[in-house]
Amino acid sequence: MALLVGTLGSLLGWGLMLPAPFLMGPVLVSTLFAILRADFSVPELIKQISFIFIGISVGSNITPEALLSFSKWPFSILLMILSVITIIFACKITLQKFFGMDKKSSLLASTPGHLSFVLSLGTETKSDTTKIALIQSIRILVLTIITPVIVVLYSGNELNEANIQKELIYSGSLIVLCLLSIISGLVLKTLKLPAPFLIGAMLTSAISHGTNLTPGYVPNWLEGIAFAILGTAIGARFVDVKMQNLKSCLISGLAITLTAIAICFLATSIVYKLTGIPFIHIFLAIAPGGLETMVAMGGIVNAEPTYVVFHHVMRLFFIALFIPIILKKII
Repeated sequence: MALLVGTLGSLLGWGLMLPAPFLMGPVLVSTLFAILRADFSVPELIKQISFIFIGISVGSNITPEALLSFSKWPFSILLMILSVITIIFACKITLQKFFGMDKKSSLLASTPGHLSFVLSLGTETKSDTTKIALIQSIRILVLTIITPVIVVLYSGNELNEANIQKELIYSGSLIVLCLLSIISGLVLKTLKLPAPFLIGAMLTSAISHGTNLTPGYVPNWLEGIAFAILGTAIGARFVDVKMQNLKSCLISGLAITLTAIAICFLATSIVYKLTGIPFIHIFLAIAPGGLETMVAMGGIVNAEPTYVVFHHVMRLFFIALFIPIILKKII
C-alpha cells in the first residue's frame, strides 16, 4: 500500500508540475489515503536510507568555487543569516501566539529552509508533521507564485525556462559517501541529535564536495525515490487529520510566508543601499525559496550564479546547524 501511495503521489506531483513534485505529490496523496483510513506505513530502515540520500543531495551543492567566493559577499551573507533568524523567531511567535502551535512544531513550520530537511526533523522529533507539512507547502507554493512576479516587476524581463545541467556523481563515489554517511549518522545518533543520518550525510557530502573529492550530484531518479519515501512516511502519520485543520493551516501558512517575504525585502533593501548590488539579485539570493528555482530566475536577470547559489547553500547549512541546536534545547 505504501509503495502504491508513493508511486501515485510521485506521478501526480510530476504531472501537475508541483514544487518538489516527488516530495509534495506523495505527501498529498498519502495524506488523503490516511484520512480515508488506509492502513500503510514505511519501515524505519527504508526511511533512514532515504534520509541519507537526501542529506548527500543537499551537501552536494557545496563546490570549491562556492567556498572560494565566501570572502566576496560577507555583508549580504550576514544580513541573510540575520534575516533567517528573524524569520524563524517572528514566525514561531506568530504561530504560537495566534495559532496555538507547540514549540517544536512552530519552530519547524517557521524554518525557511529545505522542505525535505524540515519534514525529516519533524518526523524524527514526533512533531505535528501534519501542520508542518501543510504550512511549509503553502510557503513554497506562495513563493513559487510570487517570486516570478517580483522578478518581472524589478527586472522588466519575462520569465523563460532555464535548463540546469547536472553532472552526475560516480557510482563508486556515491557508495563511499553512503558508507561514510552511515558512520557519521551513528556518531551523531550517540549525541542524540535529531535526524542524525540526514545531518551526517549532509556534512559528509559537504566536505567531500567542497574539497572536490566527489564532484557531481545524486541522480534525479534516486533523489526522487528518497523524497517519495519521505513524503509517504509523513503521510502515514496523518490518519487522525481532520479537514478543518486545512483552514487554520492555510491562514497561518499565508501569514508566516508574507512575514518572511517582508523581512527579506527589508534585508534586501539594506544590502542594496550599502553595496549597490542590483536589488533583484540580492532578493533572489536571500529569498527562502528553492535553490534551483532561484538560480534559474537569477539567470534571467544575469545575476552572478555563484552569488545566488552560495547564499542559498549557506542558508541551508546555517539552518541545518541552528535548528537541531534549538530543537535539542526545546526537547
